[in-house]
Amino acid sequence: MRDDIAEESPEKHTFHVVISYDGVKKKFDAHPHESVKNLLEKAIKDFGITQNQHTLALFTLGNVELPDSETLKAAGVKPHEELLLRPSKVKGGQT
Repeated sequence: MRDDIAEESPEKHTFHVVISYDGVKKKFDAHPHESVKNLLEKAIKDFGITQNQHTLALFTLGNVELPDSETLKAAGVKPHEELLLRPSKVKGGQT
């Protein structure tokens, strides 16, 4: 019977991560197939950052920068993980 089959919804796979920026921690909803870039953009907006947004990136507590182009799952982000929002080693444009 079709009624017995539960459809999976994207909300079912939602989990939380904590992002720290400048000493402030905030909780964000995330999805395994969401891009790192999308989560980064949500964090930048929520923290109210208006300058040098293009230089920021998300990092693990182990100081590993998460690639913008990967999904959270591919980048190894786990539920309830704490991430850091800070200037990228690559995006800063330093020579």
